[in-house]
Amino acid sequence: MKKLLVLLSSFLVTSQLTTVIVGCEPNGSNKSTDQDDPIDFKNPNADKGSNEVTAESLMKTRNMNWASILNKDYSQSSNKSLLSTKQSLSTNNVTKINNIDNDSIETTSTLAKKDLLSSKLLSDGYSFTPYTDIGIVEDSKEYLLKNKSLGGGYRDKVTFDSDSKAADNEYNNLAKLWNNDKIFDKVKDGITIGFMQNASDENELVPMWDAAPNKTSNNSAQWFQDRWDKWTKKDDKEPSKELLDASKVTISFGPFANSLWHEAYKNNINEEQLANKLAEIGAKYGTKKFDFYFAAPYLTNSGSYADSQRLLAGALKILIERDNDFDIRLSLVVSTKDGIASVIANSGGNAWDGDISKIGNEEFPLYMFTKFLGMNFRLNLVLPYLTYSDFNTSGLTVNNWEVQIMEQAITKTEETWRIINDKVNGSSRVKIDNAYSRMAITPWIGKRAEKAVYDFDANDALRLRKFANDKNIGQVSMFYLTRDYPSEFMSNGLGKDALADTNPIDQNIRSGSGYEKLTYAKVLSGKMAENDIPLEKTKKEDLKTLDGFLDYDNDIRNNKSLDEVQQQQGATGWDGVNGGNDAQQWENNGPSSNDGNVVSPTTPTTSSKSNYVDWKDANPNRDKNIVDKAESNQRTYFSPYLDAGLYEGNNIGDIVNKTKLDHLTLAFVQQVNSHNNSLDLSIAGIENKGEGYEWWKNSVLYEKDLLPLINSNNFENIKVAYGGATTGGYIEKNPWNLAYKLAGGDVNQASSLLSKALIGYNEDLASFASKKSEKSLGTPKNIDFDIEGEAQNDHNANKVLARTLANMKKADKSWNFSITLPVLPSGLTNVGYNVMDVFVNAFKEAGLNYKDLPVINLMLMDYGDPIYVAAKNKGETNFDLAVQAIENTKENLAKSIMANYKVSSLTNRQVHRLIGATPMIGVNDTVEGVFTLEDAKELYNWAQSADLAYLSMWSMNDDRGKVNNIGRPKSLISHGLSYLQEYDFSKAFNGQWDEKVKVPNKKA
Repeated sequence: MKKLLVLLSSFLVTSQLTTVIVGCEPNGSNKSTDQDDPIDFKNPNADKGSNEVTAESLMKTRNMNWASILNKDYSQSSNKSLLSTKQSLSTNNVTKINNIDNDSIETTSTLAKKDLLSSKLLSDGYSFTPYTDIGIVEDSKEYLLKNKSLGGGYRDKVTFDSDSKAADNEYNNLAKLWNNDKIFDKVKDGITIGFMQNASDENELVPMWDAAPNKTSNNSAQWFQDRWDKWTKKDDKEPSKELLDASKVTISFGPFANSLWHEAYKNNINEEQLANKLAEIGAKYGTKKFDFYFAAPYLTNSGSYADSQRLLAGALKILIERDNDFDIRLSLVVSTKDGIASVIANSGGNAWDGDISKIGNEEFPLYMFTKFLGMNFRLNLVLPYLTYSDFNTSGLTVNNWEVQIMEQAITKTEETWRIINDKVNGSSRVKIDNAYSRMAITPWIGKRAEKAVYDFDANDALRLRKFANDKNIGQVSMFYLTRDYPSEFMSNGLGKDALADTNPIDQNIRSGSGYEKLTYAKVLSGKMAENDIPLEKTKKEDLKTLDGFLDYDNDIRNNKSLDEVQQQQGATGWDGVNGGNDAQQWENNGPSSNDGNVVSPTTPTTSSKSNYVDWKDANPNRDKNIVDKAESNQRTYFSPYLDAGLYEGNNIGDIVNKTKLDHLTLAFVQQVNSHNNSLDLSIAGIENKGEGYEWWKNSVLYEKDLLPLINSNNFENIKVAYGGATTGGYIEKNPWNLAYKLAGGDVNQASSLLSKALIGYNEDLASFASKKSEKSLGTPKNIDFDIEGEAQNDHNANKVLARTLANMKKADKSWNFSITLPVLPSGLTNVGYNVMDVFVNAFKEAGLNYKDLPVINLMLMDYGDPIYVAAKNKGETNFDLAVQAIENTKENLAKSIMANYKVSSLTNRQVHRLIGATPMIGVNDTVEGVFTLEDAKELYNWAQSADLAYLSMWSMNDDRGKVNNIGRPKSLISHGLSYLQEYDFSKAFNGQWDEKVKVPNKKA
């Protein structure tokens, strides 16, 4: 399901596609139906699944749409003024594009046949372009003011002790840093400044640094503009003032919230309009260098996020062809020695058949950029996320494993990119023998705070510098220039798997390393000679002597210089942006929630599309609350998914107390990431050995997740869930896929291997819980299998899984299985129907009754924005769409049973008892879909009368609209409906309707 918010289905926002949807009225819709009557079939696709636009067929539709952008050479067209951001493609134009015969058109981009980048590449050495962020504090004085929550007007009051080594730290004074000739070569180097996004409080395209709100009392837009002007504009009062050369700045777009290209997509802006907007941004800031950094949720191969990647790639083609001076860079995260995982480059490009629906999330933006731009852009490998695992580090020198993995990943990706270009752009492409000069590399300097096993020291930086020179790599960067300051490494005392730095200093301005300030920058830029690289200091008394060392206790926490100001009545508060991670919160020596990844220095609010503060806005087709609760049928239970790999939103003890929760679905168990030579299962595929794992298993899995259900005598109601969206793109993480491979294609042997692993995992869970609780606990006999994405096409492996479950059920009827599938209001797609039919057939062949079949659990979510918009225009609610999906799937399942078991008819109740319903609560990933509390209450009532097998939801972790009492947008720990109370959805689905569930607040 929605691990890391990966989308399940995908639709282009065109009037053409919305007409494809089969308008099947559900059997009875939300009217009462006699459950013991035979099914009255109304779905014309009941016996095969709907012929909707699936991920695969949609991708081919996308391919047809490319022609208008790919074939037009924009170097021959004028640069038109920016069109209205409200103007969308006309229906006639969309129709014309969709009717193009794909076999009769040239699908190689005109830009792929040109080489416009080579003139920008250096012939000798690389350029140094470190990242910073415009919102990070500029110096130590600003950091103290922000820490004390005081405005910039008190800057002159700030003092530090005379022996402070941090008083002169200029973390983010880019004008001064740019003019430091010990770091930068002004001819070839530059600075990358992030992150340009969209204003978080705008529903239109409004570019804004750090996704800050535009319409706020603290004037975020003006604050950013003042900072930029301070760095780049001449001041008549200070004619000798040092300036930042704006033309040397690369503006980085992305990576986390409110990406500009996705907001453009949501506003129906076309490629030319977005190209014009980007040109406008470049003109405003005086640069033609852009970086596009992709991270979740925008790093995905399906849904609106994938559509917006195509929009961006097309816009960049137009931009570059119109003006060859634009210098574009794509930044992608690399975590293993294999570099960018590539379906296209597998087996040298010979294994890919051209179907882009098979391309994984990680490769998808690279594919899009290469398809539209050829190799006329730079590819930046972002390297802070390296995974310490047996797979990655086997055979490497332990003390510098980081740079060794980087070298392998860079080398592999260079080859991968060339193969992609060759395969995608064909014989008419510009042929590139060596792509290194078009690449950039970006290490995370020092230690990663929450993953301190990663420790990139100055000697690693030197080795990477040599490697870059040897390979003629075009650019070297780093995260962040502002972090290049010494700090004390404060260990949490755990082993390497969970080793972390608990230093409270904002990790945007500390490295966790013992070098004088700007040492990394000097090494990576080539300004520091090899013989001058110092030994790293580790003792605090030695660290205190280093230039740039910030002593948090003395310089910040116990600094008294602002005490008098703070005591003044009416003292003004902090007037800058909220950037930074200030003192991190650590509980039980565990990591904070950001996991030490590249830190976005602001926590923005977001647009109303993903944060609803008003009941009516979220419920446009309702005028009253659902207040009358149906009587429970005592059979339809509630078992919500818990993303057990998260550290937040999993306080099950509190949830049990407030909602009487008595079932729970633990998601997602997968093959351990570090090896695939035997079946070895763990939640999220994390390494299941070592001190770090033992801490997590005891402190998080047991204490937070399992113990509350043990104490309420409901441990055996736990359901273990396999699969999920991650395995939809990486099917080898599904144990049934690996079992088939380990058995050499022998289905019987694979089934034996798989059943042993599945039973063993549940038995081990019970044994662990029994030992910890000192209670005799039975083994949970409930397992769910979430099969989506490419995993639906893994036919042989799915046959193994089906046979395994049938054999397990035949041997022990107490096993309860469910198969979770994507669905549309018109029911299962052809692909989904085929998956379901495999299980029905396997159970029939095993001699089992159809009543023993696995429950077909429906993902009532992410149908695609056009479906939601059409439903809204017809006055329908998300509940209506859910019932349509259930009823049409009921007919799909009934037809499969009737065909396999040779029965002539089935009743509504008989099939409803084999169906589960799992909506995504709150804002969906296709953001027009908002499943509200009213939808949940109405679905609860309907499920009791329909006699469904069970209700669930994705996910338990985000059953809140507020975090720390602040309304938050949709995320892994918020559903985005900030007018609701904590756990309202759980209460509704579990039949625990208090007054706030019946009548929630009208506004947050």
